[in-house]
Amino acid sequence: MNRRISVAVAALSVVAVGVSPAMAAKKKPKPKPIKGTFSYTDTTPDPTTTANSDASQHCDGKVPASPADVNTGTIKVKGPGLLTVVGHNKLDWAMEVKDAKGNLLGGSDGGSPTDAEGTDAMLPKAGTYSVIYCNMEGEPTITADYTFVYN
Repeated sequence: MNRRISVAVAALSVVAVGVSPAMAAKKKPKPKPIKGTFSYTDTTPDPTTTANSDASQHCDGKVPASPADVNTGTIKVKGPGLLTVVGHNKLDWAMEVKDAKGNLLGGSDGGSPTDAEGTDAMLPKAGTYSVIYCNMEGEPTITADYTFVYN
């Protein structure tokens, strides 16, 4: 190889090494996980909901809610990911996760009245989601911890 070609190849190698990282698309870092606690108050137990499948509506009973009831917590996310919710009920409650259009994404109505209610639900895109807890025959107030981890 003649000397000119060797120098040209060496120069191009140095330029390519120096430019490659700058030209490579930088991946945006994932947002940090979101963590928190919701507080729920439901002074009107409603045992008329009979669904025990995690694919069914759990909080659509026949007893009207009291004005004092707080059954919904909301979480706003910037992209898709996994929402994990763990309820701290001692007696019979149920729960649901819904998107902004009211579509059911997950839920729980444990096998026994003393099962803690919670679920893992994939949230498919950015938006606002509702975590709903309803008192079936339990204590009037509970809390639920949640964690959302971006994909």
